[in-house]
Parts: sequence; C-alpha cells; structure tokens
Amino acid sequence: MQSRKEEFEDFYEIFEQKNLKKNFIVIVLGQFVFNYDFIDILKGFLKEDVERRDTIGVVYSDEFDKNDEEYFGENKVLFYYGTDEDWEDIVTHEELCNYLEAACDFYIEKHPEHTEDTEKLLLKIKAKYNVKD
Repeated sequence: MQSRKEEFEDFYEIFEQKNLKKNFIVIVLGQFVFNYDFIDILKGFLKEDVERRDTIGVVYSDEFDKNDEEYFGENKVLFYYGTDEDWEDIVTHEELCNYLEAACDFYIEKHPEHTEDTEKLLLKIKAKYNVKD
C-alpha cells in the first residue's frame, strides 16, 4: 500500500506528463481529491460554487466587477492555497478543464467505482465552457 506522500507524487506526475505546471492548482486539486468528496467538488465546479476555506479554495472572476481591485480577468478561475497572495494561480476555463481532467484521471484510477459519475461531470463541465476533447 502506498503512503500518502507516494500517492501525491503519483498525482503530481499525471500533471507533469500533461505539462500542467501551475503548482498551486495541483496542490488544491490534490487536497480536493484526497481530503474531500471529489464527486461533490466536481458538482461545485459545474455550478461555479467550489468549497472555500481561509487557506484553500477556488474563485471565479465573474464574482467581481471589472472595476474591483480584486478583478483578475474575464472568464478566469483563481486557485489559492495559503493566505499569501503569492500562493495562487489563475487559469482560463479551458485550462481549468485540462487540470480537472488530470485530477479525474487520477481519481478514477483510485476509485474505479466512481468512473461513470466522474466522467459525466467532467463532460458537463467541459460542455459548459465549450471545451472539446
């Protein structure tokens, strides 16, 4: 049986193989996969209402007006880990789908009994943002 550290290394490797290198997104998604109900997290991504805590979370750019100081661009998603403003990464909706797909690949490998639900939710998220396979 793998240690949690080895599992996270495997998780990280999936992103490396797909050339997805925004570390804070990988860390946040890793927290979601390992410590939360990932199916519920995917449902949150579909509704653009993902779990947030003081030190970990996801923020959609449409939560801000363009004139707000916090605004970070149209059709973007910010992942944060920690309380430091330097501990965040921002992606487009298409990039978000690429990161989610990598996380889903890992999740399905570890939880094959959730394959159908995971794949359906990922397809719905991609369709929402017009992202093709």
